[in-house]
Amino acid sequence: MGALLTRMGMVSREKVDTVLAGFAFAHAELSPHEVPGALESFGVAISAHADDVDDLEESYTGLLEEAAALTEGAVTITDVRLYGGEFGETLEFTRNGVLITHETEHYSSDYLDQLAIMEFIGHVDPDPGDDARRFRLVDFVHLRDGGYDSYYVFATPEQATVLEKELGLELR
Repeated sequence: MGALLTRMGMVSREKVDTVLAGFAFAHAELSPHEVPGALESFGVAISAHADDVDDLEESYTGLLEEAAALTEGAVTITDVRLYGGEFGETLEFTRNGVLITHETEHYSSDYLDQLAIMEFIGHVDPDPGDDARRFRLVDFVHLRDGGYDSYYVFATPEQATVLEKELGLELR
């Protein structure tokens, strides 16, 4: 995977070496459910936690800030706020100085609204004329008793096509 990401210009050789040095199993073949997490380890994807979180607003803030960091300054996210309703039903944040408001639906204070994330993650995409990379939801094999985190890879259309073909992913 590291060689593929390097070949496509998504990560540097130094980044690959750093990531691989941290994993004893780095040269083993990944099973399909491990691929999205590996993409996150290489810094080309983010994940939205599906298990219980300590604080909804902090979790949304972290997710949005991680996504913005992948844009390398093309998008800045500030002033993340969750308010209204029993658990916070309106997510508000500033993207490059423009206020964005998005409705969420929470059945408890412990779980992020995965559908809302899928809908608002596009606000962190760079402006189309400046950068062709977009956040794409990674559809992958989940294990029955495994986690159900959502992963979003940040790639150009060409890179997304190669990732789908070479890693067996479906990106949308």
